Amino acid sequence: MNMLNIKNILTISVYTFVLFCFLAISSVFETNIVKAYTLGSTNKKVLSLIANKKIDQQSAIVVYKNPKSKISNSQINVNSNVSIVRKPANENYSSFLKNLINNKKVKSVSPNYVRSFSSLPNNVDINSQKNLFIDNAPVVNNSGFNSSLGGSSNITIAVLDSGVAYQNFTNTLTNTTYGEAPSLSFLHIVDPYNALAVYNNQSVNEYSPYDGVGHGTYVTGVIASATNQDSSGSTLLGTAGISFNASIMPIKIGNSNGIPLSAEILGIQWAIAHKANIINLSIEGTTPSSAEESVIEDAINSGIVVVASSGNEGNSSIDYPAGYPNVIAVGASNSQNQLTSYSNYGCSTYNNCVTLVAPVGYSNPLVYQQTYTGYNTGKASSFTSFSNEYLAGTSFSAPQVSAAIALYESKYGLQNANNIIQVIKQSSTNLSNMTKFGYGLLNINAMLNVSLTNNRYQIFGNNGNIYSFGNAQNYGNLSSIEVGNSPPISIAPVPGGYYILTQNGGVYTFGDAQFFGSMFNIPGSSGTPVTIAPLPNDSGYYILTQNGAVYTFGNAKFFGSMYNIPPSAIINGIAINLSITPSGNGYYIVTQNGAIYTFGNAQFFGSMYNIQNAPSRTIVSFAVTSGGYYILTEDGAVYTFGNAQFFGSMYNIPNQPSYLAGGFLATNNGYYILTQNGAVYTFGSAQFFGSLYGNGFVPLGIIS
Repeated sequence: MNMLNIKNILTISVYTFVLFCFLAISSVFETNIVKAYTLGSTNKKVLSLIANKKIDQQSAIVVYKNPKSKISNSQINVNSNVSIVRKPANENYSSFLKNLINNKKVKSVSPNYVRSFSSLPNNVDINSQKNLFIDNAPVVNNSGFNSSLGGSSNITIAVLDSGVAYQNFTNTLTNTTYGEAPSLSFLHIVDPYNALAVYNNQSVNEYSPYDGVGHGTYVTGVIASATNQDSSGSTLLGTAGISFNASIMPIKIGNSNGIPLSAEILGIQWAIAHKANIINLSIEGTTPSSAEESVIEDAINSGIVVVASSGNEGNSSIDYPAGYPNVIAVGASNSQNQLTSYSNYGCSTYNNCVTLVAPVGYSNPLVYQQTYTGYNTGKASSFTSFSNEYLAGTSFSAPQVSAAIALYESKYGLQNANNIIQVIKQSSTNLSNMTKFGYGLLNINAMLNVSLTNNRYQIFGNNGNIYSFGNAQNYGNLSSIEVGNSPPISIAPVPGGYYILTQNGGVYTFGDAQFFGSMFNIPGSSGTPVTIAPLPNDSGYYILTQNGAVYTFGNAKFFGSMYNIPPSAIINGIAINLSITPSGNGYYIVTQNGAIYTFGNAQFFGSMYNIQNAPSRTIVSFAVTSGGYYILTEDGAVYTFGNAQFFGSMYNIPNQPSYLAGGFLATNNGYYILTQNGAVYTFGSAQFFGSLYGNGFVPLGIIS
């Protein structure tokens, strides 16, 4: 039997609201540009758009309502929903935009905005690379550069920028020669791509992302430039990268004229298709784009961690693409741990302050890397001559964080965005002012000592108690709280705390978990609650009831429930679980008989109904990974979907116990199965720290 992939389509009224919210946004490069348009007459708005010179007026970017409904053959398909549509030669840009906006097949239209690089040329002569010689960086020690650290080539960072000077190259279209930067001559390069050439129909350069500016070479050097070429540890090439063993996926998306949004989203799609682990975007623009947001959301949902510069206008709101949900936005601090005067800070409308800072400086710049000679004056004197330059800007704070994430994943395995955000939150040095510094100052040494799920877990009992194992921190339980006669039914972790839900809909917070309301706050609410699911950034949560109703609190967005599905399409089954996607923009509802219903951006990878001759078993747990999910049945069987890896089940245990499975916890490269008598079984790399076997109560769940 085929399962349904249910998507909730946002109504046009929501976009009308977003339109008016963004009409006031302006910047050095863009004014009065909106994220999406309502249908109908748009003459005034279009005239405002085309008056702006920072738009490539040869194309626009369209998000479709239905992936099967395309409107033009003259387009580049980015993914199933997004296409770059080229303007016909005989049509002016104004009428071109109006026709797209008024087309009933189109959900939203983005003019082809031109982003800029987040750098500030500066040539003050000071000691080099101070950002690597403070307590936050592991690549140096008291005796100098430490070549034993530097990450793994198994981790790939996609650098979407002006290109990278990693090879000698001649552009036959312009007869210009580009050289190889000595400090990048040892790079491990994978899947290079010139998205700008593809957009411009220059196939001769499609896989040669040469750097025609110098910015991308510099950014790449911050991440991975090679040095320490002799036994004494001297810096023969003058500079050091933080994660110099990481693989680099150079993707050219811009040049001296800026970065067309179309090339950027083609580059992101390339990084997704070629399985990058981290994307670095040292670019900025003050206006959001629904197409850009959609492609970045795809990247995050595929397991890629996206890092971007906060911007250089000194504003109290961060630029885009840093401002989208679950993108890690990075500002710039100076040597005194103060915010630089140019660094943007605060929050965007979307990203809920997922920000931090890294040391760059301004009048006392800290970043020192190799690029084209003369780049720090604003224009390279030659594309074959290289020197070490001093530069400032949030362009060079972002790659420090990207490199740090590469080091972390080299040590602990691949992580999704939510896990990395937790690591950053726990490890960054607190600089007191959350508004200006977000989670604080990047601290790589502390970061590498944060292990999320492989060395701890907690078991939640039906008596309301929390039992901690490994280095898990106990923040309290229901034993000291007057909860009446309503028993606990669900527990959900957030960084630094957890939630407990009781059968009557009461929500209790512990540690850093924030209270946003409960079913007591909803007049006329009905249905027996079964689970609570917080957003990845702990800005809200969902409560699911047994009859499939979904209640939202805080910033949790409603994407639909089983009430939105025609009764004839619902396969009988009691709702038991709601799990949120890594980006927080969708969720799954799972029923007791193994049916899986998707909402928002949650992707359907299959269910028990898609398994031929699958036995009829009661589902007891469900866990989402980046690009897949697990189903656990009551008898201990584990079913994997998408890219979720199978490491074994209770069927693989000799003399399989007769007691029933009750909980499941996925780790980086393994998982735990909890049984209803408190026993814990480990699979893959999951480590055993103890269990509650024989304690005489029924465990309700296991969490990290």
